[in-house]
Amino acid sequence: MKTFEDRISEGIPSLAVFIHAGEQDAVEIKYLAEGVRKEFGDKVNIMRVDASYDHRLKKQYDIKAYPTWIVFRKGEELMRETGHKTLGDLIELVKRAE
Repeated sequence: MKTFEDRISEGIPSLAVFIHAGEQDAVEIKYLAEGVRKEFGDKVNIMRVDASYDHRLKKQYDIKAYPTWIVFRKGEELMRETGHKTLGDLIELVKRAE
């Protein structure tokens, strides 16, 4: 099984969303992730990180608000957005990383 670091280090963009356990928007975030997957297929990694359980990643990426969306490519953080996003917003984020 690939680690978070393995996945963000790949040559394709990785969209990671950091959430907090019990977040009421979990269904919406799942819908958005599925929409991004439909748009890009296997040309993007999509990861959901529950920062209330993964304190190491929360600290490493200085997560202070939920949801936080980070796009990585080859291990480098390319952009970061916080708060609620539309599917169009997320598609644009990933396109800028291609």
